[in-house]
Amino acid sequence: MMELLKLCGFKAQEIKSELPRVEKAFNRLGITAEDIERGRQRLIKYYDIELEGVRKALRLCLLELVNTVLAREEGKARVLYGFMAPGWETIGAALVTESKDVFSVHHSWAFLLIVGCIFDKVVPVFEAAEKKWLKAGVVAHCSNVKATFGLVASDLVPRPDLVVTSGYLCETSPKTLDLLHELYDMPVCCYDTCLDREFKEYSKATKRIVALSAKSLRRLVDRVQEVVGFEITEDMLSEVINARKALNTAMRKLRGIIENSDPLPLNASHETIWMCLNSLTLSMDTLPEAIDAINTLCEELQERVRQGVGVVEKGAPRILAILPSHHADPRLEHLVAEMGIAIVALDTNLFVPYEKTPRDPYVRMSIGLQISLNTSLPRRLLMIVEECQRLNVAGVLDRFHVGCRSIAGDAIIFENAIKKELGIPVLLMEWENFDPRVYNHEQFKSRLEVFKTMLTGR
Repeated sequence: MMELLKLCGFKAQEIKSELPRVEKAFNRLGITAEDIERGRQRLIKYYDIELEGVRKALRLCLLELVNTVLAREEGKARVLYGFMAPGWETIGAALVTESKDVFSVHHSWAFLLIVGCIFDKVVPVFEAAEKKWLKAGVVAHCSNVKATFGLVASDLVPRPDLVVTSGYLCETSPKTLDLLHELYDMPVCCYDTCLDREFKEYSKATKRIVALSAKSLRRLVDRVQEVVGFEITEDMLSEVINARKALNTAMRKLRGIIENSDPLPLNASHETIWMCLNSLTLSMDTLPEAIDAINTLCEELQERVRQGVGVVEKGAPRILAILPSHHADPRLEHLVAEMGIAIVALDTNLFVPYEKTPRDPYVRMSIGLQISLNTSLPRRLLMIVEECQRLNVAGVLDRFHVGCRSIAGDAIIFENAIKKELGIPVLLMEWENFDPRVYNHEQFKSRLEVFKTMLTGR
């Protein structure tokens, strides 16, 4: 255990103080000594843990999971979960900064990273959800909602005082919360907007959509105030948003280094860590640690660039990938790099600029609707084509999350348009972004071999 914590960035004195808490949380999650050894090996294989920035980021994600599991017994009077809830990291940070009696977390991101990517033990939680309603196989419900439902069904995390979600992208998420309410009498709340944007009126429609989202977020905060018993002011939210600017700047710098370096200095499997880190409930005390982790990593990667060190050979074919890296299984991204292909960008990091920076914190939280996944299909496709041109990529990995109706339906449209507009190869791959059971090493390797031949033969 101590060796594992060292690999995850814990210093000697902190290991001594945190070890009992980590052991208690791991026992609750069913993580055994055998799992810990497997986790140690997977950390070494799939992540560049020799980089201090990676270790610092993993430490924060691991602490988030431990804090979640132990929240009730460590005296938190109110526990709130956000799930697929853009903006919740801001509201949650305001809550925990204001009161030490409140615990807030963006549910399941840290669980999927730590228990999935590191320990490879998420499947039992999915199976617990599947026994209730969220089926596998032909029905193919998204395993992201299975993670949230399964954690509650397995009694691995405390029952919350409120679970919050949005309908921005996924209609199954609000339905899942309704199920949690019916089966476990859990208080739930959903905020939403209307995503009907036509390409020709994109800017005008965006203002309408953001305004509706901001109005819905205000109603959400009214509900949260009732639960926690104190006011959440606009100044509190603005303070968090302004403080997180430094983290956003560091993230942009990190992605710029990865996009523009040859050879590629870091494997795309690490993207899951950055996504988890960005979703953590970072109070004003812990936010500087997250910023330091990314800035430290940027310095280390710049040194790799100066030395010509990379995870693939210099001149390896560069590609853009559709959707985030796998949330619970690093094997595909690791295999892509192992075969000498460099994933230099993900479309989910693309963002349509808002017309101007607003003062209203609720509007600022709603600007998350400008990311690739939340835009209209024509605008998202244009963003992808423009990004491929900007980065001069040799091809696109068009993996589509088969459990998501709004995502799976776009895959063939992307493939046809990219081939027509850019004339570059596209590998269309049926995928599940959260479930490691879909991974088929030999099949994926065979398809990637053909894809690489197409990339290098252009």
